[in-house]
Amino acid sequence: MTHVLVIGAGVSGCTVAYRIAQDGVRVTLVEKSGTIGGRVRRYGCKATDKCNNCGVCLVGGLWEKVEKSPLIETVLFSEVTDISGGAGDFSATVKTPSGPRYLSRLDSVVVSTGFESAAASETAHLQVEQGAGILTGSEIEALMIDRGKNAWLKDEPKSVAFIQCFGSRDEKERSNYCSRVCCAYSTRAAKVLRHYYPDCEIAFFYMELQNVAARDYFKELSLDNIEFIKCRPLKITGGSPAAIQYDDPTEGMKTRSFDLIVLSEGIHPGSGSDWMASTYGLGQDDNGFLRSMKEREGLYVAGCARAPMKIDESYADSLAVAETITACCGVCGG
Repeated sequence: MTHVLVIGAGVSGCTVAYRIAQDGVRVTLVEKSGTIGGRVRRYGCKATDKCNNCGVCLVGGLWEKVEKSPLIETVLFSEVTDISGGAGDFSATVKTPSGPRYLSRLDSVVVSTGFESAAASETAHLQVEQGAGILTGSEIEALMIDRGKNAWLKDEPKSVAFIQCFGSRDEKERSNYCSRVCCAYSTRAAKVLRHYYPDCEIAFFYMELQNVAARDYFKELSLDNIEFIKCRPLKITGGSPAAIQYDDPTEGMKTRSFDLIVLSEGIHPGSGSDWMASTYGLGQDDNGFLRSMKEREGLYVAGCARAPMKIDESYADSLAVAETITACCGVCGG
C-alpha cells in the first residue's frame, strides 16, 4: 500500500491527508502541537445576517474526518528531524515523546507546516506600547468563535481601528510582500462589528488594499460608514482608550483615541523554515517560504508553508498536491 508522510496538521496537512486517504493511501500525519487543525481551528465564522465567504466553512468537519479515518495515523507532539531517499523510497526520522521513530519506504512526503504571525510588538516601522485596548488579528478571530446572537465583545466599543500590513511590506523584516489575508479577515471582522454595534466608529489605517471580492468591496464598506485612512501609523499606545499617532496625508501629525485597536498581522514563513529547507532538501524564495525542488521528486510543499494564502487558496492548493500524489502512485511504486 502507498504510504505518505505529511508534516503539519493544519488546513493544508489535513486536507492532503484526508483526500489521499479517500483514494486508499496510508498516511502518517505528524504534528508538533497537541491537536490537529492549526490556526484555522481557532478562527470564527464571519457571517452576519448572511455569509461573508470567509472560508472557515470549507473545513467544517475536516478535523473529525481526519481523526476517524482508518488510513490516517496522527502523531502529535512530534517533529520530523530528518528525511532521506527519494520518490517511492523516502525514509524519515520522527522525534516523538516516547523516543525516535523511523519510517521507511515512504512514497511521498508533504511539508505543510503553515506560517508564523508577527509578534504584537515586533515591527520595524511602528512603535507599539502594549496595554489595554490592543488586540491582534488572531485574537479577534478567536473571539468570533464564541460570539452570541446579540453581543460579541465583552464591552461594547464606541470606536475601533484596524492597523493593516502589521509586520508586512517591510524590507527590514524580510517581509516586503503582501500577506493577502489581512484585508480579507479584517474587513469581514469590521462587517461583524457593524452588525453588532451599528453606531461604532470604525477606521482602517492602510498602505494598500487587497481585492477581497469581485464586486466593489471597499466602496461598500465606505458606504457602511467605515473610514479608510491611507497612511502608516508611527506609534500605538495601549490604554483606556488606546491611541494612534500618525501622519495624516492632509492634516499632518495627529493623535486619535480608540476603544480598541486591532493589529492585522500578516503571514510570515514558519520559524523553522531555514532549518527545514536545509534538512529536508527544499528550496526557499526570497522571503523565506519553502519551495519544492525538481531534483527531489515526491517531496511537496503545500499551503502557507509555500506562500501567503487565504483559507480557500490553501485548501485548493492542498487538493492539487493530493491529486498529484494519487496520480503518480503507480509511477512511485504505489
